[in-house]
Amino acid sequence: MASARILLSMLGVGIAAAGIVAARLGLDPFIGLALVVVGAFLLILPFTRRHEDD
Repeated sequence: MASARILLSMLGVGIAAAGIVAARLGLDPFIGLALVVVGAFLLILPFTRRHEDD
């Protein structure tokens, strides 16, 4: 489980960085923003857990 968290976190950071680079290079800024949002979601995803009702 820890390896999946690390993989998703690194993937999220990479996609967010690619979004920042894409926006800075003059591509469509909305594409850069979308990549940053997807990267942030992947970065946060491993830390969310399903809480079961007791």
